[in-house]
Amino acid sequence: MEPTENREHSKALHESYEIIDSPELARRLSVPVTWVREKVRRRTTRCIPHLRFGKYVRFRWGSPELEAWLRECVVTPGTPREAPHH
Repeated sequence: MEPTENREHSKALHESYEIIDSPELARRLSVPVTWVREKVRRRTTRCIPHLRFGKYVRFRWGSPELEAWLRECVVTPGTPREAPHH
């Protein structure tokens, strides 16, 4: 790989997104930490995009995946609401 290609490849791999944990995501979304943790479990239907390092879960704040997930949460008049989970 040429030096220029190597720099571009490295840049693509290391997008500058802030890596945050569950309590910080909960704070930024104004929701309980337990809600965030529930939304990263495998059995949930609309899982929050996240990184998993063994037992540690982190989120890429500002990433296209997280932004898309947040857009899916927007409720507009006439949009059916998600059924409550019991």
